[in-house]
Amino acid sequence: MILDIVNWKNAYEQSTNFKNHSPTKWAFVKEFLNKDFYEELYKTFPKFDNTWNEEDSDKKLAYRKFWKRDEGRYYADGTPREHNLIQEYDSRYSESWNKFLKYAWSEEFIKKLVEVTGVEVDGLRHFCFMYAKKDCFQGCHIHNVSDKTLIVFIYFSKNWEKGDPGGTYLSDVGAAAVDDQYFATGESKILFEPYDLDNTSLFVLDGQDASHGMRKITKDVERRAIQLTYEPFSTTDGWHGRQGKKAFEPIDL
Repeated sequence: MILDIVNWKNAYEQSTNFKNHSPTKWAFVKEFLNKDFYEELYKTFPKFDNTWNEEDSDKKLAYRKFWKRDEGRYYADGTPREHNLIQEYDSRYSESWNKFLKYAWSEEFIKKLVEVTGVEVDGLRHFCFMYAKKDCFQGCHIHNVSDKTLIVFIYFSKNWEKGDPGGTYLSDVGAAAVDDQYFATGESKILFEPYDLDNTSLFVLDGQDASHGMRKITKDVERRAIQLTYEPFSTTDGWHGRQGKKAFEPIDL
C-alpha cells in the first residue's frame, strides 16, 4: 500500500489528546500529508467555478463539490436515501486526487484512523471538497449525532494569518446547536479554532456534543478543504449514522 501520503507519526502524536478531550473528542494535526504529495493536491485542487454547489441561507454561505455519489436512490420504505460515496475513479479530478481517495478508503488508512482515535469505523461514507471566500460562513451546528461517526477535515489554504476566521471551530454549545438560536451564538463559546490551514487536519468525533461552525471570512482569501466522513457499515443495517433508517436497496453500478 502507499506509504508516502500521510505523516501518520504526526497523527499518532495527537492520539492521547483526541481520546482525552471531553465532551467532544477531537485532535488537530499539523503537516498531516507528505509535503511533496500535499503540493500536488494543492496545485490540482478543483478550481472554483459554476460546477460547485452553493449553499446560501441565513445559516450558511459556502460551496461544496462531491466525489461520485449514488444519486437518486431510495430506502426500502420509499424515502430518499443519503448520497453516499461511490468508490471509483473520478475523471473530474487529477491523478493525485484519485490516488489520495484510493488511499483514504483503503484498509491501511482506516486501520490507522482507528488506532489514532479509538473510534471503530470501517468505511468511508462521504468525500466532499469545500470552498469558502470572503463573506462565507457556517452557523454553529451538528451532523449525524453518532457516537461512531468520525469527521476528518484537511485544509489546503496557504498564508492564513493567525486570528483570521475560516477554520472549523468547535463550540461548547453542544447538543443545543440543533436549535436555531445557536447558529449565531455558538461563536461566543468557541473551544478551539485552527489558524493554520496549510496542510493541517482536524479529527472530530461527530457525536451529540460536536457543535462546530465557521466564522464569517472578512478578507479576500480562499479557504480550501476536504471533509471525509467515516462510519461503521453493516450489510443489514447500513451506515451507523443513518438515524434509524431501514437498510437501503442495493446499488446497481
